[in-house]
Amino acid sequence: MEVTATAHQSTAAHGRQMAKYLRLSKVESLVISPAEKQSIAITRLVSEIGLPERTESIPPEKAFVVSLHLTPASNRGCEIWVDDKYSKAIRWPPGGVGIYDLESNLRKRNPGPVDWVHYHVPRSTLDAFSDDAGRSRIESLRCFYGTVDPVLHRMTQVLLPSLHNPRAFCDLFLDYFRLLFCAHIARTYAPSFEVMKAFKGGLAPWQKRRVTELFREHLDGTLRLTTLANECELSVSHFARSFRRTFGTSAHRHLIFQRVAMAKTLLSTSDRSLSDVACEAGFPDSAAFSRTFKALVGTSPGQWKREAVHRARRPARAKYE
Repeated sequence: MEVTATAHQSTAAHGRQMAKYLRLSKVESLVISPAEKQSIAITRLVSEIGLPERTESIPPEKAFVVSLHLTPASNRGCEIWVDDKYSKAIRWPPGGVGIYDLESNLRKRNPGPVDWVHYHVPRSTLDAFSDDAGRSRIESLRCFYGTVDPVLHRMTQVLLPSLHNPRAFCDLFLDYFRLLFCAHIARTYAPSFEVMKAFKGGLAPWQKRRVTELFREHLDGTLRLTTLANECELSVSHFARSFRRTFGTSAHRHLIFQRVAMAKTLLSTSDRSLSDVACEAGFPDSAAFSRTFKALVGTSPGQWKREAVHRARRPARAKYE
């Protein structure tokens, strides 16, 4: 996971780049970017004079900014331009939230002290979260400027120490915070999120992941179709149809493919005997292993192993010739 005390060196509207857009100098930031997952960035912007002049336009990008104010707006309120449409929030108490689509030419003016925490949320992050939850993708986030969000306010206060000390929390905590944040924002501000997505083509992403995990853990064949269906919250018949649409074969046939794939890995990366490989890959005995392997691969396990070793050694020899 990447966790930084400063922003990425990019034009994305977070960290020092966001401070530059708003003409502010004091900034602390954190990027939560787990491996192979979508990120969010948190930036704290503090100024005694605030934004006395209207800011310049922020370059468009496919992202939202969720802005939580830790201090109230000044008596003159907070002025906002979105696609040149003017709004003014006179009352913006601590814990109040504003949400902005960064494709909408955002500009602001807020005379007086500010202490804001901006959550930079790429659309790709919300898309991945929605897909994993089996929900419709989020097109927009709706929020009246200055609406108090006590849940996000408390979450932000918990996270504040990590903005100046990125190691205040472990990576696992930050990853769960990212998920909790996405869940709260989607549930609270995205009307479309409550609509379940219909996966007519097969299993939903979360169901496919769960099935893959179960097959990997039960190569010995002890996994029953009813167990798979229950884990996916489907009837057995519905699961069987959805599984075939997703994987292109039956669950039993897929299990055989997974066993052979595991056997190939063991044959090419270890010196285990064929009987040990057969056992670890979930086959009942060496005879069944050899018979199934040859039927699917076209050659015996021993011959395949010899050819795999030969292929692996050939580039190494060529390097010295």
